[in-house]
Amino acid sequence: MINIAEHPVPGTWVLDLRATTPRALPDMRAWVVRCLPDLGEGHRDDVLLAATELVANAYVHGGGARHIQLWRGVSPCAVRIEVADVSVEQPRARCSQIEDPRGRGLLVVDGVAVQWGVRREPVRGGKIVWAHIRCDGGCPEALPRVKRSRN
Repeated sequence: MINIAEHPVPGTWVLDLRATTPRALPDMRAWVVRCLPDLGEGHRDDVLLAATELVANAYVHGGGARHIQLWRGVSPCAVRIEVADVSVEQPRARCSQIEDPRGRGLLVVDGVAVQWGVRREPVRGGKIVWAHIRCDGGCPEALPRVKRSRN
């Protein structure tokens, strides 16, 4: 795992998921909460839901998860989630029967995300599935930028 304090871009965090299994999902959710402690409860819940579904899909359908990356924008408040896996196969939302225990993950992501999509990783192989989650209005406002005078 990359230490949050060492990551070079403010408001960006990466968690290495190589050599992990779906049993790592609770730890991944706790990591998301630590990275984004000041999100409003509704926004945090939407981010956790989307992150869980995307990482679970990487394990189940993507041949294994590589990493999850978060970006936090503050004005407007939004979080972008990217999950890399090893498969080039495109994810697709399925129509599940009511008795099916699975098959609704991308529909859930679509419900909480403003946008979501997929891009291939030509260098490493595989793909990145991403989702953009906007604030529901419960997050603290971004601090105004203060212009510094140059003397």
